[in-house]
Amino acid sequence: MIKLEQPSMVLNAEGVPGPYYKMWNSWTVPPAAKPADIMAWVASVAGSAPLTEGGFNLVINCHGANARLGLGTGFGWAQLPLFTLLAPSVSTIYLVACNVVSFSGSGDGNLFCGAMAKNAAARVIASNHTQTTGAWPTIPYGCIDGFEGDVWMWHPDGSNELTEL
Repeated sequence: MIKLEQPSMVLNAEGVPGPYYKMWNSWTVPPAAKPADIMAWVASVAGSAPLTEGGFNLVINCHGANARLGLGTGFGWAQLPLFTLLAPSVSTIYLVACNVVSFSGSGDGNLFCGAMAKNAAARVIASNHTQTTGAWPTIPYGCIDGFEGDVWMWHPDGSNELTEL
């Protein structure tokens, strides 16, 4: 279980297997939501959040694939510039989505997450494996259950490192 400092925001994609995460601000994102509208809302919420030493966390809980997030109508390479709306309000983005990280081909999730980190001027944390909440019937407020597989953290300069999360 990973406890996140609050205030944090979670975007739970409608239809993603539960239980949904609950944070200071939680939004169940409908499938028809457009990426520009999603990022504008996150920027508004993050910009109005109380300032804390640890910064503002964003959790994106959705289906995923190599360099792709199934949130709203979807996020791919073309939507990455929208993450500039989050700078400087968001400090860390947690991608709880299956198989976002890969290291080759047009679906190179390593480059995708690095570009996201640069655009948002934030850390990005993601895994290369299928994600599951397992047998947890509920997840406590302010927590995510953890990651399956290898987990990397990208820094605002786009560099990355394997992490112990």
